[in-house]
Amino acid sequence: MFVRAAESVPEYREFVLSFSCYGSLCSREFVRQPEIVFRKRRGGMEEKQEHGVPEIFTKRVTRQLPSDELEARILAFLGSRSLCVLATCRSNVPRATPVLYRSKGFTIYMAGEPGRKLGNISQNPTVSIAIFDPEAEFSEKIDDITGLQIGGKARLIGKEEPEFMDAFLMFGRPASWAEHWYGKMIEVVPDRIELLAMGLKNEGYAARQIWVRNDR
Repeated sequence: MFVRAAESVPEYREFVLSFSCYGSLCSREFVRQPEIVFRKRRGGMEEKQEHGVPEIFTKRVTRQLPSDELEARILAFLGSRSLCVLATCRSNVPRATPVLYRSKGFTIYMAGEPGRKLGNISQNPTVSIAIFDPEAEFSEKIDDITGLQIGGKARLIGKEEPEFMDAFLMFGRPASWAEHWYGKMIEVVPDRIELLAMGLKNEGYAARQIWVRNDR
């Protein structure tokens, strides 16, 4: 935040405060920088907003969705997307990998080519997954920001395991391809899922909704 002095007049001195928004939820693409003018008079400080911040940006809502509704929305979002970012870590060295996925209920499957992510999972099965709606990247509406942050445990499934072929076929590839592939299927069972949907504020619900597995 910075302050610049505007013109002075005998009755008052005017200051313009320009606010810049940073982070994933507010940038120049989404919100125009507002200018708030404060006029200092003898009676105190008067505030005048020249370019208003959208209400959805500042609106505070804490109401949670009913559990069945939250689960339905999460499952619908999972089923509507096919690309995620899988974050793994070993020896305090993180790695984030864009990878195609398929979902079955809350469980997520990925086809893992040989590489560091498979090695990380073999040493540390705790992973995080991020999935977002790409339309929000090209939209100027904050309402369109939607995504999932998923934390859970990953398991590598090799060809010798009975679940391998079922997971492999979820990607629409011929079964005959499996024998020529040297990777492993990755199964992630979420422990916690955070749904971020700014449009929920328009429905009277908090933008961040949290689902936690209750059979842990």
